[in-house]
Amino acid sequence: MVSSFFILKKKEYLVMTIQGTYDYLEFMELPQQIFQECKNHDCHKTLVDLSAVTADEISLIELFFIGEKIADVLGNKIMMAMVWKRESLSDFLVDVATNRSARLKVFATQQRAEYWLLNKC
Repeated sequence: MVSSFFILKKKEYLVMTIQGTYDYLEFMELPQQIFQECKNHDCHKTLVDLSAVTADEISLIELFFIGEKIADVLGNKIMMAMVWKRESLSDFLVDVATNRSARLKVFATQQRAEYWLLNKC
């Protein structure tokens, strides 16, 4: 395992903090882990903090398949705010996922992500 995560249950949402190095196969498993944790905690909102993840290169095709996986597993059932500093790549990921009915948005800070989760209808 190249990365690790821990879960913090807040009143209205879960926070999943991921640390380590980006690995495509591990990231393809994250939507299912997020879904399971939300189900276990009876929660429909999550904040995924990727700010501590390092990555040299992430290809567009990998982002495409991760976006598809997010939409397939989480769909419109789980609202996900993501904290990620790679804005140019995150736009593509969000487009792929939201075009397939996912409720996903990427932010540069945890405070903005939290605001969106708590105030978005």
